[in-house]
Amino acid sequence: MNESEPETPAVRRPPRAVQRTDTPSSARRPNPLARSRDPFDDGAALTIGRRRLVDRRIDVQERLPVAPSFAPWAAEELLAPDDPFDDDARDVLRAELTAAPFAYRPATLRRTVRQRMVPWWLIGICAICIGVLSFFWRDTNASRICFAPGCTAREQAIQAHRIEQALNLTSPAGQHSVLGPPSISAQQIDRILAEWNSPAVGTGATWVELGIRYGIDPAYALAFFIHESGAGTAPGWAGRKPDGSTTHNVGNIICAGYHTCYGRFRDYASWKEGIEDWYRLIAVEYVQWRGAHTVEEIVPIYAPAVENNVPVYVGTVNRLVAEWRSSRAK
Repeated sequence: MNESEPETPAVRRPPRAVQRTDTPSSARRPNPLARSRDPFDDGAALTIGRRRLVDRRIDVQERLPVAPSFAPWAAEELLAPDDPFDDDARDVLRAELTAAPFAYRPATLRRTVRQRMVPWWLIGICAICIGVLSFFWRDTNASRICFAPGCTAREQAIQAHRIEQALNLTSPAGQHSVLGPPSISAQQIDRILAEWNSPAVGTGATWVELGIRYGIDPAYALAFFIHESGAGTAPGWAGRKPDGSTTHNVGNIICAGYHTCYGRFRDYASWKEGIEDWYRLIAVEYVQWRGAHTVEEIVPIYAPAVENNVPVYVGTVNRLVAEWRSSRAK
């Protein structure tokens, strides 16, 4: 060794770990999780985290604005202000202001609404309507207001007779008019229906009441009913339904736009509706519109020759009415 070269200290190397032969092979394998440490196992980490949280809270509180503090006012500062006017000066000023004239006066309101005009044209129309109604309702022979028993029937019979006179409906020689008061009673009609075993038994009062209303003798209406359907007992009557009920069509009136029909004939809810529709048909479509009021004039239109034997139809109706009138006279 030379003297000029410094002496290098010997580096101490750690001793190598001597591999133990008694350790099992599974334990000698590398295990990274064995060197990791849970930060919450000891209290050091908790202490550090808590200290950081406290420091951050202090820092935030220092940066918040501080509300200024207000000192209460002194009692001497709350004194009422001095009044420059005394009582006398205040009274004088009030009197001057009250006596001074107004610089602005509101203008008087003007009525802008037009005066309501009397509707003379409406009054004129009402007067004309009243005159027309009084002309058509004028009656010098009988009173329109009547509450006595049988007064309604008497008034309707008079009205039917007046209609016949107004239309100048005179029956030709040898013909029989259907217009007029009842020639048979309600009891007689019920007895005739019972003899025919008719399903309309008990409707005698309805035939008489509606006949008086339309000015038609109910004997002719009943005769039409018997000739058309045997009073509702004919086997081939088109008004009989499979369930045993009927259409209540006493005259076999064709549907012709009616709201309820059964086949080609009208269907009514009751006998009263069917009977009244027959009276209305004869009074309106035949008497008023066509001027036909006798059996000999009605039957050729009501039951034309292409479907019925007109002479037989006319003869049957007149014969039945004559028999009933003669039996009542006896």
